[in-house]
Amino acid sequence: MEFLLHIVEGIFFVPFIIWIIYFLVFSIGYRIPRKQRFKNTALQHQFLVIFPAYKEDAVIVESIRSFLKQDYPSSLYEIVVVADSMQDDTNAALRHLGATVLIPKYEHRSKAAALNLAISATKDKQFDAVVILDADNLVYPDFLQQVNRSFASGCKAIQAHRIAKNANTDTAYLDGISEEINNSIFRKGHVNLGLPAALTGSGMLFEINWFKQVMPKISSMGEDKELEYHLLLDGIFTTYLEDVYVLDEKVQNRKDLSNQRKRWIAAQIDTFLIAFSGFSNIIRTRNWPLLDKLVQWSIPPRIILLGFIPLWIFILYILAPILMYKWFVLYLLFLIALCLAVPDRFYNKRTLISFLKLPFIFMAILRSFMGIKSGRTTFVHTPHGEKKEDYSN
Repeated sequence: MEFLLHIVEGIFFVPFIIWIIYFLVFSIGYRIPRKQRFKNTALQHQFLVIFPAYKEDAVIVESIRSFLKQDYPSSLYEIVVVADSMQDDTNAALRHLGATVLIPKYEHRSKAAALNLAISATKDKQFDAVVILDADNLVYPDFLQQVNRSFASGCKAIQAHRIAKNANTDTAYLDGISEEINNSIFRKGHVNLGLPAALTGSGMLFEINWFKQVMPKISSMGEDKELEYHLLLDGIFTTYLEDVYVLDEKVQNRKDLSNQRKRWIAAQIDTFLIAFSGFSNIIRTRNWPLLDKLVQWSIPPRIILLGFIPLWIFILYILAPILMYKWFVLYLLFLIALCLAVPDRFYNKRTLISFLKLPFIFMAILRSFMGIKSGRTTFVHTPHGEKKEDYSN
């Protein structure tokens, strides 16, 4: 029995130490004082700006009005809203603002289907790059100026800095912190250490010809993960613009959080399996950025690691105390990594109080794993623009 426990513990320890060292390395990378600078340019590119929107009547008009405040010639960008299951009054308001409104009739709803519809509907028009934003996203007036300067510098794939638009519940506040940890580790930390940034689903820009070639290949519910995979296959570096903000509405209760994570976890597993099937080719071609991404996609949600390791330490304390000490050290390293990755502005009283709700978030994420199968094939909608009761309060 004790021999079997040692084997199980050893099997567990290997991936956990890889994952936590991974977090620690890129958290340290995030703290490296490094600033990207792009030269000013007189060249102005033409942008296709796509807003996929499903039942987003509460937020989409405000988002379009916000985007139209750009300090950029209106003749050089076109806004396309894929208006799925939205009210006629909303669509009329969007057209009045000057947006192109597409009413989809596809059988299988997904964000990828919406993006493919927008590309198909504008195929005869000339654009240099495509910008993808969610229906709830707000941007500042210099957004297109900033991404235009980066694009003119040769960047073919860009991820802007997505930040929380709301912090009206503890769940939303914690979701905002989680987003910033992702930005620290998977975006700025990576770019600072010479690796491409991860995509985050919105606030993204791609060179139009590459995007037109790749999007028809994508039909899953995790279009951003698949886009990352193809970028890495093609050797395209994704640039992270830390100072270009996209305000994104955070989920306000645990039920919506669980549903959202169900879709994200399913997409991550599916993309990991696709990438892992070509593992030998990754090694043969020395595609180290894709190997890095393979490790990243193997990592469970951080909240699962935060909750599981203490439980595992408790089990070892009962069955084999001598084995628990290295797990203590590992957990300490994990906490150090997370502390490094949390931006300084979150070190306040509210964060401390909100952390008391983490056990409830842990249970919500556990529930997400129960619905992974449906998350692979079923479109999961996250409501926006509604004040929802936060059951973690």
